[in-house]
Amino acid sequence: MSNLWTSGSELSSSLFLQRDASNSGQLPTSLWLIGQRYELPDHHFNVQENMLEAQSEDMQQIKQLTEISDSSDQTEPKTRPSPQFSMSLMWPPDFYADFTSRLWMTYRHNYPPIRPSNHTTDIGWGCMLRSGQSLLANALMIHMLGRDWRRTKPEDPSWKEYRKIVHWFLDELSPRAPFSIHRIALLGKQLGKNIGEWFGPSTISQVIQ
Repeated sequence: MSNLWTSGSELSSSLFLQRDASNSGQLPTSLWLIGQRYELPDHHFNVQENMLEAQSEDMQQIKQLTEISDSSDQTEPKTRPSPQFSMSLMWPPDFYADFTSRLWMTYRHNYPPIRPSNHTTDIGWGCMLRSGQSLLANALMIHMLGRDWRRTKPEDPSWKEYRKIVHWFLDELSPRAPFSIHRIALLGKQLGKNIGEWFGPSTISQVIQ
C-alpha cells in the first residue's frame, strides 16, 4: 500500500505558518489547514526551538550508537535505538490531530507496472499526479466524513468509510482502485500524455473530472 497518510515527521512550519497583514514582520500567530484556523500559543516558537534541539541531540546519539554497532562483529540481531522526540509536542494538539488525519500521496516504487509501459515507479514524473490524488482524496474525505473527522479512533464505525476511500487510491489497476496512479496515467495517455510524462495542472484537472 502507498504511504497514503501523513506522519508527524512531515510537518514543516514553513508550509503552514502565515503572518497576519496587521502584524507584518512579526512572528505568525496562527496556522491554517484546509480552511481551518488554529491559534498558536505565545510560547510556541520557544517550545519548537527546544524540541528541535532535543531531536538533534537524539539523532546524534543514535548515529554514534549505530556506528559502534556496525563496527562490531556481533552475531545477535541489532536493535536500533529510537529517539524520545515527539513531533506532536511541537504543535497545538487540535492542529496536529487535523494534520495527521489528512491523506497524503507521494512518490512510490515497486508497484505493478503501468502497462503497456514498464514503469514501476512515478519518482521524477508523478508529482502532479500525486498532487491530484491528494486533492481528490481529501475532497472525498471531507464530503463523506465531514471536515471535523479525525483519524484517532480506529474502533469508530466511520473507519470503514475511511478505509474504503484509502483503497480507492491503491497503486494497482483494479476495480477497487478507480483513482490509482495506473488509472490516472492511462487516462492521461488519452489526453496526449505518455506514461511517465509529467502532467500539467490542466491535464490532471481533466483526468480528475
